[in-house]
Amino acid sequence: MQSQGSRGRSENRPPGGFALNTEKVTEFENIFYPRTAVVIGASESDGFTLALMSTKMRERLFLVNPKYQEVMGKKCYPSVLDISDSIDYAIIAVPAPLVPKVLAECIERKVKVAHIFTAGFSETGMEDRKRLENEVKEIARDNIRLVGPNCMGVHCPESGLAFIPDASTEDGPVGVVSQSGTVAEQFLTLGKIRNIKFSKVVSYGNALDLDCPDFLEYLADDPKTRVIALYVEGTKDGKRLKLALSKAAGRKPVVALKGGITDQGSRTTFSHTGSLAGLPQVWSALFKQTRAVQVENFDELLDAVLAFTSLPLPSGKGISFITNSGGFSVIETDSCVKMGLEVPQFSEETIAQLRKIVPIAGTSLGNPLDAWPIYYNMPGTSGTIDKAIKIVAHDPNIHSLILHFDEINYLRRVMGDTLESHLQQLVRLMLSACRYVRDELGKPVLICVSLDAYSEDQDDRKYHLMVKKAFEEESFPVYSTLNASIKAVANLYKHSSQVVTT
Repeated sequence: MQSQGSRGRSENRPPGGFALNTEKVTEFENIFYPRTAVVIGASESDGFTLALMSTKMRERLFLVNPKYQEVMGKKCYPSVLDISDSIDYAIIAVPAPLVPKVLAECIERKVKVAHIFTAGFSETGMEDRKRLENEVKEIARDNIRLVGPNCMGVHCPESGLAFIPDASTEDGPVGVVSQSGTVAEQFLTLGKIRNIKFSKVVSYGNALDLDCPDFLEYLADDPKTRVIALYVEGTKDGKRLKLALSKAAGRKPVVALKGGITDQGSRTTFSHTGSLAGLPQVWSALFKQTRAVQVENFDELLDAVLAFTSLPLPSGKGISFITNSGGFSVIETDSCVKMGLEVPQFSEETIAQLRKIVPIAGTSLGNPLDAWPIYYNMPGTSGTIDKAIKIVAHDPNIHSLILHFDEINYLRRVMGDTLESHLQQLVRLMLSACRYVRDELGKPVLICVSLDAYSEDQDDRKYHLMVKKAFEEESFPVYSTLNASIKAVANLYKHSSQVVTT
């Protein structure tokens, strides 16, 4: 039986003319596209069983637990040795002291890959658990490939592998390599909310065998992955990691978050995955040298990935805001400068064009553009929001644009019963112009839809969600704050400038 992900894979050649390592591709086909899988330690409350039973892997899934004859209506075997079918991928979820015995049985059964979910090894710092981990390593050596221990393993929508219930089964362009299981889970959970779709998500934990560089090298060659998100706490081989990062970031955007950059964070890192964290300046230098885009926290990582998956790269650092609320855009102008962007003055031609459609009173025709009357069709307004967006986007000094939309509560007071129809028309105009800027002019457009976090008004939330969903359905990245939007642009520009200069 042919692996689901193997069709045509041998014909793929990455940029630069490098041929794929056939042996490695075959190994990783077993990791991401196994024909069959088994959960060892399955139960009614087991997350892996719950997750896999809801995907296309269900019919090719086996369950093992000597305590049960059946789990979720599916036969449960006493041991993997009792399964007559061939097994490509095993998830081991048994207490740590039992792992050596179970792993030996997997090897006897000629299982190709074992994901050890179980924690309680070297990350504990206990000598007996370090010896237990070494025992596992020796058993596996040259006999089976390992993911983990102490990790969530692999999520691949195309093959049906999953490690949390209710994760999106729709595949997409984002590959995630995470040393932390929780970070990998959050990517899937929040990614579903933020309209991010994944090719592969890997949590590799203690990296007893397969490590971060292995997965980076594979995703660098993977034609189904266009953007790579990396969360790393430490490394066992800095030289190899640098080579893998250079390869990956030379072919597609790599957005990297280093966990444990403070003394206290570094100490937590060792207790989490048993890794040596290293000095923060060393990691910053590593990311800079390899052209990976370093971010400061998980929210920024998610925001950057969202932008990279849906937008063209900016050709320069000039940015403009179009807003219906001027105050915060002034504050965030300083943020732009601090992040390496510029908020340039509009050209005389742009100002002249804007004067024709934006009323003078209460507005600002500078950059940021406070053009609130054209959002509301106020008296004296001769233009519409789509015209303003196109005028600003045509300015040669503007390379990125943020469309800021807030004050839904104020709109309700102004529009009354006509708000919903007005919003629908307004969104159609904004979408038309934003598509033009992104698809015809090739400039990134980011959407900021703000809502008072303390608002309990259900109508406010309904309209906020309506606007947000409309843009997401057209593959525009939507953010809840201007600052988050600006950071996303800054990260797009950082990668763009690295590509241009190398």
